[in-house]
Amino acid sequence: MRRMSWVYLIGLAAATVPLEARAQSLVPVQAPRNVFGLGGEYMQPTGEFHDFVSGGGGLNLNFVAGIGGAGPLGVRFDGNVLWYGHEHYDVWLGPRVPYSYARVGTDNFIVNFGIGPQITLGSGPVRPYGFGLAGVSYFVTESSVEDDWDPYYDSQTNFDDVRFALGAGGGFLVQFGGGRQPVMLDVGAQYTWNGETAYLREGSMVELPNGGLLINPIVSEANHWTFRAGVVWAF
Repeated sequence: MRRMSWVYLIGLAAATVPLEARAQSLVPVQAPRNVFGLGGEYMQPTGEFHDFVSGGGGLNLNFVAGIGGAGPLGVRFDGNVLWYGHEHYDVWLGPRVPYSYARVGTDNFIVNFGIGPQITLGSGPVRPYGFGLAGVSYFVTESSVEDDWDPYYDSQTNFDDVRFALGAGGGFLVQFGGGRQPVMLDVGAQYTWNGETAYLREGSMVELPNGGLLINPIVSEANHWTFRAGVVWAF
């Protein structure tokens, strides 16, 4: 009986060592100093912006530089591109080229950039964070002429507007790999205040019989939420 007890204890210890080693490899000794993130975003307009735009989506890049070693404070650099409208239409090339049309694609999008403080709590596998941002939002509508050889061989900006922007958000970092340089899932949300902005949406440009375009910009508040899911690399 005593021999069986010792065998049981040795077997239990042998099974526990890999689990402990795995846990130690997953959780770093201290929080990393810097993180770089890449993710996809869904945009949900609010207020007046929602009256004209139903939604959008795009990509986000962010970098957080730690302050004072591996503490909770950092400076966040955040940028994204959000598409909220796309149209295709044919443009007649004129009487010199009869029965000839060019395919034109028009995109409405917002380019955001902001910088501000971020605080990240904890150093375990789940770390909540929050941040504030100040920066700019660039609202732009661009058309590109497409053909069979080069889908974007010519393009032009139809309308744009630059606004001062404020943002605030937060989320959770969930570690799923790495040790002292972990890889983490980033799930978060951000509210961006742009104030009153001039912009175009789908249908804001009307082709005239003479080949010109009638542009009808919208002037309204253009505030929105973005919901993000991505991957963060810490170092």
